Amino acid sequence: MAYKKIGDYGVIGNGATLALVGSDGALDWMCLPFMDSPSVFASLLDDDKGGRYSVGPDRPYDSAQAYLPRTNILQTRFRAAGSELELTDFLAVDSARPPGASLLMRRASATRGSITFEVECAPRFDYARIVPARSEMGNATVFTGGQERLTLVTSRPLSWEGERARVTLAQGETLWLALGFGECDLPRDPASFEGMLEATQRYWEAWVSQSETGRVPLEGWWQEQLDRTALVLKLLQLQTTGAIAAAGTTSLPAIIGGERNWDYRLSWIRDTSMTLAALYELGHVTETEHYLAWLKEVARHATEPGRLSILYQLQQPCPPGDETELVHLAGYKNSRPVRIGQFVVHQRQHDIYGELLDALFALSRLVGKIRFDHWSLLRPLVDEVIRIWREPDDGIWEARIGPRHYVHSKLMCWVALDRAIKIADHYGFPGDFARWTGEREAIRAEILARGFNHRRGCFTQHYETEAVDAALLLIPLNGFLPIEDERVAGTIAVVERELLRERAMLRYELDDGLDGQEQGFMICLFWYLHCLILQGRLDEVDEYLREIGRYTNHLGLFGEQYEPRYQEITGNFPQAYSHIGYAAAILRYREARRPRVEPPPISTGRKLALLLGRSVLNEGAEPAGERAADPAQAMKRAMNVVRGQFYDGHARRIDYAGIRCSAAYGTFRGLAAQLASFDPAALESDTQRVAFWMNVFNTLVIHGVVELGIRESVREVPFFFECVRYRVGGESVNASDIEHGILRANAVPPYRLRRRLRGSDPRRRWAVREIDPRIHFALVCASRTCPPIEAYDAAHLEEQLDAAAHTFINASTRLVGEELHVCEIFRWYRSDFGAAPDAVQRLVARYLYDREAAARIEDRAERLRLVYTPYDWRLNR
Repeated sequence: MAYKKIGDYGVIGNGATLALVGSDGALDWMCLPFMDSPSVFASLLDDDKGGRYSVGPDRPYDSAQAYLPRTNILQTRFRAAGSELELTDFLAVDSARPPGASLLMRRASATRGSITFEVECAPRFDYARIVPARSEMGNATVFTGGQERLTLVTSRPLSWEGERARVTLAQGETLWLALGFGECDLPRDPASFEGMLEATQRYWEAWVSQSETGRVPLEGWWQEQLDRTALVLKLLQLQTTGAIAAAGTTSLPAIIGGERNWDYRLSWIRDTSMTLAALYELGHVTETEHYLAWLKEVARHATEPGRLSILYQLQQPCPPGDETELVHLAGYKNSRPVRIGQFVVHQRQHDIYGELLDALFALSRLVGKIRFDHWSLLRPLVDEVIRIWREPDDGIWEARIGPRHYVHSKLMCWVALDRAIKIADHYGFPGDFARWTGEREAIRAEILARGFNHRRGCFTQHYETEAVDAALLLIPLNGFLPIEDERVAGTIAVVERELLRERAMLRYELDDGLDGQEQGFMICLFWYLHCLILQGRLDEVDEYLREIGRYTNHLGLFGEQYEPRYQEITGNFPQAYSHIGYAAAILRYREARRPRVEPPPISTGRKLALLLGRSVLNEGAEPAGERAADPAQAMKRAMNVVRGQFYDGHARRIDYAGIRCSAAYGTFRGLAAQLASFDPAALESDTQRVAFWMNVFNTLVIHGVVELGIRESVREVPFFFECVRYRVGGESVNASDIEHGILRANAVPPYRLRRRLRGSDPRRRWAVREIDPRIHFALVCASRTCPPIEAYDAAHLEEQLDAAAHTFINASTRLVGEELHVCEIFRWYRSDFGAAPDAVQRLVARYLYDREAAARIEDRAERLRLVYTPYDWRLNR
């Protein structure tokens, strides 16, 4: 067979490995057991001896490919004279199979007329260095070589001639082919095969439909593009470890016939961080949590705290080996050499810290997703940035010309410090803020002084050149300077003039130590489009997006680069970078085109009813969906999602007005309605009661802020905590009832003479038996002094309350000589924290991250004078 174009392939995968299937039905690339393992089929890199697995008609045909909607299941349809064949390919998603025991399923169905086709299964193990022995046992063919074993099972016997068999199917007949790796048993009957197809389809449809961040789907074609991007990115994450590959292939050339052929089946910190940020934008958070667990392993194996390698293996938390050339392989269209491993493992690329912290900063919008154990991994990265930022490095583009003072690298060091400061400030994590802030400003000053060329009116690639590169487009995108700044405008103009060629964007145009000049680098084009969006040039962006098909293949897949002269995809495929940029461009463009919807005014009657206690917030909405076992927890999680959607992490403000017009808020209101029929008496323990009622209180307060249209502070509404109320278990409760009557065991509120719940009040049976003082750190007032919102649950309440205490105390406490400055809630609720005179001091010491300060407080607890700082009632809006 002749080489196909790189864009002639579709990709399938299962979180362990992936495969490329051509429009001719030939599977020309697959590694087993994992995507960074040696290849089993590699005719993509050597058409003669690489090995392939093909299914296709034995006569002239036309073909077309498409995915089953919202899945990674690929269908190739063949049309020959008087007949049609449908080939369905997928890697089964089967949790019952051991990791790496992948099962490749192919279903060939005659959909019209009788058709004869040929099956060729010619695996070549270890990058085609081993031709396996072959044996047949009934419907099974076994390939063995070295330590590897591959088994092909078919739903009917085939007559093999060597590695090929001819099959004839009558209309309506189907042949299943199941190819399994390793010693695991394979299913044998068609019903099991169909069950796997259905299960895999359900898995992908369910995953792509998830919205862990409350993202609202776009309409029609736009959402289809985002779904495909999300599905591609998901394929690149190794499920066993959480590491994410830059692409699924090695050595597909950036320049056909050239030497720019690299192994991308590795986890770059940069690419992975950008992938996680994109998945977050697309509604997926679990992948980042999985990667954070992987980072713990990386940190455990690090030679020094905070020092990251540029890239890592997928299966092991350590860098890969150096480049090795596979001289026995001819390379794609004779593009030599074929390489495995990476030369750049020896380089220094300082930007990686900024990309990682920027991605985690996005995740921090969802409260509770960044924990203190994560911070213990991230804080050393900040110290490393401070140590290295003044040094030259090899830059984002991995040029082989030696270190330079790259402006992009300095920019991302600034981003690393900026995002770390904001994450720590948001969560109350410890840090040397004065030093970090000073270093952040020093980076900024140096970039502006040395990275900007006044003669050309633009920033430059590095300090020693007047040339530009496309990474400079990230200056406004990362918030370093506003888009209106004339230095930004000048840089965009120069990049546009010098690097935009035939509607494709070059990374740079200068000697990088390698032969040849690359053409269009896709993510750079999308950075450019993002800049145009910020400049308000939406019609120009619209033109690019409408002709996006010129840059993708027939399935909407991007490679690393696009060659406009030959109108073809080049480089490794599919490429995460390109899909990341595309998704961001779509989201920013649609956001810019969307008219700002102002919430309808709140009627005077509605406000008055709430203020007089005659209206209940969770009445008037239809209960949403199936009844939740714990509606308060479901509400709290729903509100956390809503809040994350409208939270500006840079300003630490929530757009409460925006919340009121969002679809996610409607979902929340439907959950709140379920509270009316929930019986809190069913909660048997204090742990269950505390978790339930804290969730109710926290959502009630935010709900009240939204419904009353409060702009600056809950103090705008007299007796706010008595006004806002829910109906729970048939009874009406306001925020003060919950806080003092239930969560504080019906203790007398501060500055009051009587308890909230008196006499035969039926709500008294809901009260906790003993006060846990940590509730004061977990109850929110929609105010800046409040701890981050979390959805509490009884099973994890102890650690959640500790986390709330850590966050609140570290964000609001200072030790100044013989004075301990604490929030005034410690005065309001002094008795809740213990009868001893030094109870507050010792509680604070218990939760301080600064253990030296904690030790000093413990030693001098009785002598330290408490100074109460005012509670900040301003909204975090």
